Amino acid sequence: MFEWTERWSVGVDTIDAQHRELFAAIDSLLREEGDAPPRDLVKVLDYLEDYVSNHFGLEELYMRRFSYPGFPFHKGEHVAFINDYYDMHDEYDKSGATPELADKIGRYMGGWLVNHIGEVDKALGAFLRDKGMK
Repeated sequence: MFEWTERWSVGVDTIDAQHRELFAAIDSLLREEGDAPPRDLVKVLDYLEDYVSNHFGLEELYMRRFSYPGFPFHKGEHVAFINDYYDMHDEYDKSGATPELADKIGRYMGGWLVNHIGEVDKALGAFLRDKGMK
């Protein structure tokens, strides 16, 4: 349903590897079509919290290290994602792992990834490749 293909590659191995993992996590949630068992939703939320810290931190390190001119915008995208993530986590804390929340998180994440990777991360990948990263 939501699978990684080379179409999503930004051409930087470390970033692509993390994106593949995230696609797999979101795909597992969407595959349940809104009926994700509570433990699966908790697993995805926990994974996303770690992912946000690790992946965004890695991208931002690369952007600072190579003086990426798009850093302020890209960082802003990360901050917006983090805020949305915590809003969804708050909803989980209040209502528990409902099928509606699983669907909401899966669809939000899927849409965000398609737009963010397809535009913002691909621009970063091109910049990093020009700086010699593979």
